[in-house]
Amino acid sequence: MKTIRIIIGCIALLLLCTTCDNKLDIVPKGKTTLESVSDLELLLNQEWELNSSPVTDLGLICNESLGFMLSIPNELSQNNTLNHAYLTYDEQADRAKLTNQDTRYEALYKYINYMNILLDKMPDATDDESRKAPLMAEARIFRAYFHWLLVNIHAQQYDAATAAEKGGIAYVDNPDVSEQKTKLSLEETYQRILQDCSDDVIELLSDNNSTRVFRADKAFGYAVRAKVLMQMKRYDEALPYALKALEQNSKLEDRSTIKETLSWSLPYDTPGNYVYMRGSTRAAPCMETLSPETSQMFEAGDYVNNYDAAGGWSEMYGQMFAGISNCKLYMGWSTSANEYGINADRMCYTAAECYIRTGEIRKGLELVDQVRAKRVENYEPFVALYDQQALSEEEAMALLQKAKWIECISTYENFFDCKRWNSEEKYKRVITRNLGEYGTYSIGPDSPLWVLPFPANATRYNPSLTQNY
Repeated sequence: MKTIRIIIGCIALLLLCTTCDNKLDIVPKGKTTLESVSDLELLLNQEWELNSSPVTDLGLICNESLGFMLSIPNELSQNNTLNHAYLTYDEQADRAKLTNQDTRYEALYKYINYMNILLDKMPDATDDESRKAPLMAEARIFRAYFHWLLVNIHAQQYDAATAAEKGGIAYVDNPDVSEQKTKLSLEETYQRILQDCSDDVIELLSDNNSTRVFRADKAFGYAVRAKVLMQMKRYDEALPYALKALEQNSKLEDRSTIKETLSWSLPYDTPGNYVYMRGSTRAAPCMETLSPETSQMFEAGDYVNNYDAAGGWSEMYGQMFAGISNCKLYMGWSTSANEYGINADRMCYTAAECYIRTGEIRKGLELVDQVRAKRVENYEPFVALYDQQALSEEEAMALLQKAKWIECISTYENFFDCKRWNSEEKYKRVITRNLGEYGTYSIGPDSPLWVLPFPANATRYNPSLTQNY
């Protein structure tokens, strides 16, 4: 009987291993067994997972966080680690040598390859002809977005005056995995991104479909182009796309319910997510320790900070795990912050900043207030401050920056914003981290730490991938 059970178990395992997953196996030179439109669509049916949270490095660098449950005394006692380099802002650390591989980098290029397979094989695919163009548009939008994430992590901030001379990344647009990919300039990289999220491509996407948070629709397409243009500091061009994204989907998360439920529950498939992309788990900001500086930035009536009794931002847990005081750690498991994707809440901030940067300050503050109304009990509207005395751009930006920082905890946004603001004279700043008895450390706007290294397992086989710092 035991032998029979083993045989049945082996048969079941073989059947499981020969389901649709084997269609994604890549054979030499990027060839696959995917032939029909329906088969190729499987490449878009992913739960996008980048295997590494922004908190582990991006959040450390911009001083949003102290990582995931890191013990500061332990980390500072080990000199030759990335955590030590980022916690102490050590610009002399050989970060390239310490980065043998990067699971996020690998995941992004894996997904880019999936998109390239779809784009390569779809024209000759059998099945429903009418679905080809929309599916190819989705693949191009995702390809643009994945490259945009990579270039903002592994290259310097875009500046029109110098982008042609600065290094970018390899823009991969074909499925031949045996071909060496050449690193482009920062200018060339952004131009390729803009081509992949062009108006013609976006118009082929479906209208808002908030029930499918892993697939690209027009809201996501407009949002991607808005974020790309804003990161290029082309605020006047980014604004219309941000507003179009919000026209498609403006479903904001309402955190006022936490006052009654005493728990922050945010499903991964919440309707306000344009596309949901996670790090390694769906639980975020679970186990993130905020820096002492971020811990002091919550508004007085913040619903999560004040009422989330189930896990909440706890100074007790912060001190317990980090070993220093004045930092907060989040313990809740029912929250799925959209770590690498885009949602309506953060798109409000994109549109708001573009309004402020183009002189329509009150409109920008109105959008910030729309989000704050669902975040802060008895909040004082920023527009009321504006109406009392017309605020300057810099004054309005100071209000936006503080509110957005808390809104974007556990995502890439604070890191990307800091890089962009650091390239503008009136917004660049030195960030200082106070670790109590373990020292105070600072990072300047021009620090090489703002550019993460390409991993050694990529540079070893591609001589064009010279580091961008």
